Amino acid sequence: MHHLTRRELLKAGVATAVMARTVRAAAAPVYLVRTPDRADGIRRGLAALGFPSARGKRVIIKPNFNSADEFPASTHLDTIGALVRQFQAAGATEITVADRSGMGNTRRVMEQKGVFAQAKQMGYRAVVLDEIPMEGWTEERLPGSHWSRGVLFPKLFQKADLLVQTCCLKTHRYGGHFTLSLKNSVGMVAKDSPRDNYNYMSELHGSTYQRQMIAEINQVYRPAMVVMDGLQAFTDGPAMVVMDGLQAFTDG
Repeated sequence: MHHLTRRELLKAGVATAVMARTVRAAAAPVYLVRTPDRADGIRRGLAALGFPSARGKRVIIKPNFNSADEFPASTHLDTIGALVRQFQAAGATEITVADRSGMGNTRRVMEQKGVFAQAKQMGYRAVVLDEIPMEGWTEERLPGSHWSRGVLFPKLFQKADLLVQTCCLKTHRYGGHFTLSLKNSVGMVAKDSPRDNYNYMSELHGSTYQRQMIAEINQVYRPAMVVMDGLQAFTDGPAMVVMDGLQAFTDG
């Protein structure tokens, strides 16, 4: 697999393309909250970052439910719960949690994680991206990228008033040494095309440019904020929540 260096990323223009969509890149703050308590870390992080106006808005949360494995392999439900409570208190009219699993059946993964039960209890909507029909996707061609035909991106993310990306802090054997916010975006795009069954993930995982392709996905959307639950990695610690408004800074 080709190892992408920071210099190569900048030279390729991928990082520039992503940052060009956010003019405040040069001054984007990143907040690290040292805490063993997720709800406390999220509350303090939002206060420091500046909580976006959510009254009357539709909020979508993109977690990391790649598998049904315990945190930090997948997003902790307490993180989802803390974010949902914050946006409900801020007056959001609709809150949706949507994802696609890379390992296993997404609906089964979300059921095993307890997402649907929590959604019913807290009053948010849980969406399985694999079950969205073709008319619910937008074809993003990504000209100049390493994707042969671009990607399919869900319209529900594009229609959101506020898109919140919450990722884990973990190592990864594919597509980079770490799984943070940029890698979490892979779960936003379609695995297969509902129209012709083209397998986008086979193209991604079979490419020597996998890392560039992961970065290129992030050109098609802009999150209102990124919340990384870093209370634990696969080894230990570091007991913190990282929060900012620009993915490249969280991952950097």
